[in-house]
Amino acid sequence: MGFRGEKFAFDSPALAVSALIARLSVSRSNLTIEQVPLCRARGRVLARPIRLDRDSPAFDHSAMDGYALRLADFTRDPPSPTPVTASRDIAPPLRIEVAGESRIGREPPSWPAAPSRPVAIRIVTGAAMPSAADCVVKREDVGEHGDGDALVDAISIAPGVLSRIRAGDNIRRRAENARAGEVALEAGAIVNAAGVGVLAAVGATVVEVAPRVRVSIIATGDELVEPDQSPSAYQVRNSNGPALRAILTALPWLEVTSVAHVRDEGPGLEDALRAAKSAADAIILTGGVSMGHRDPARAAVERLGADIIFHGLPQRPGKPMLGAVAPGGPGEAHGVVPIFALPGNPISAMVTCTRIALPVLASMAGATRPVPAISPRLVTIGNPDGKAIDLWWHRLAALEPDGTVRLLPALGSGDIVAGGRGDGFVEIAPGARPDATTPVPFYEWM
Repeated sequence: MGFRGEKFAFDSPALAVSALIARLSVSRSNLTIEQVPLCRARGRVLARPIRLDRDSPAFDHSAMDGYALRLADFTRDPPSPTPVTASRDIAPPLRIEVAGESRIGREPPSWPAAPSRPVAIRIVTGAAMPSAADCVVKREDVGEHGDGDALVDAISIAPGVLSRIRAGDNIRRRAENARAGEVALEAGAIVNAAGVGVLAAVGATVVEVAPRVRVSIIATGDELVEPDQSPSAYQVRNSNGPALRAILTALPWLEVTSVAHVRDEGPGLEDALRAAKSAADAIILTGGVSMGHRDPARAAVERLGADIIFHGLPQRPGKPMLGAVAPGGPGEAHGVVPIFALPGNPISAMVTCTRIALPVLASMAGATRPVPAISPRLVTIGNPDGKAIDLWWHRLAALEPDGTVRLLPALGSGDIVAGGRGDGFVEIAPGARPDATTPVPFYEWM
């Protein structure tokens, strides 16, 4: 089984992705660095590791609202290591003077010198622990005495509660998360909302990120007119250009430099490819890649001096897809410019862009970890139909409220309406007939 009378170069979409990435030769040392303010860092790829500027947490603090105690003060009535008995639980509560309050964001009060009786310091979650205290009893485990909620001058603790308290209870210790100087975010990580929080916590108000990968889109076809034009009875509006642009611009580490439309015949395609190669890091071409006598994509790509990595993959839709690499300019970090020649049918173009082009572009961007926005999640199919084909099958699907997906009826890879009614597609292995319990990868539209 193959394409154009030749055996498929790769047995799966995943292997084709890996082969293209292997040809990129991304060198992090050659990547330029862009500095962006913290407010614009979300979604960008870190160019340098982020290290902690101080311990996390930076000081011992309370994990609960309650009262800080020093257990040594209770040696006259030490906590019992045995389970609390009913008689102990009904014993009179111990009354303890409140000697101060530790407030959040402030230095904690000093412990009273040589108190004659046990004392407590009132404390809230996040407030620093007094140096002498070694535990916190939760507020709900004590009785409070004083002039209302604002002023508490004493608390009472049942002996059974006191017997269960241990040193370290309800305390977050300094550096228990990480120590100053440790890497908090690795280079190559894509900054998400939690990452923004880390950057803010370490004071990284200016962030060093990898530059966006610049992508040029070229749509081919004599039959295409622009979306704002009225097509004749035998023309269609160009949906691929806007759809692919929408996929790419949804990712902050990508930048679309141009979207062009060229005719199938004449020098337009080759000229557009050369212009795109000089201005972009990658090229996405749609249409003209199948076996028709008026499909000019492969010849134009080869005249650009590109190496064809594959032409045809064992997948539906998208079987005619072509992947190539053209020589890059001197000193370019990527070494080569990848060219993704996608089929012209709209579902084929969106599927192959999502499944093949995006992970390659993520590698070009310097991402060293899976990118959640473009990575599949495992789902089950709520309406399996038992059908199978001998190719990797990308089937349109809609998300259901229960987390499953519903396969959508579609009349081929030109059925853009069905694509718009769904949320993405599932990938089914050749010959597989997943049932309602079989996990399958689901790729969501951007």
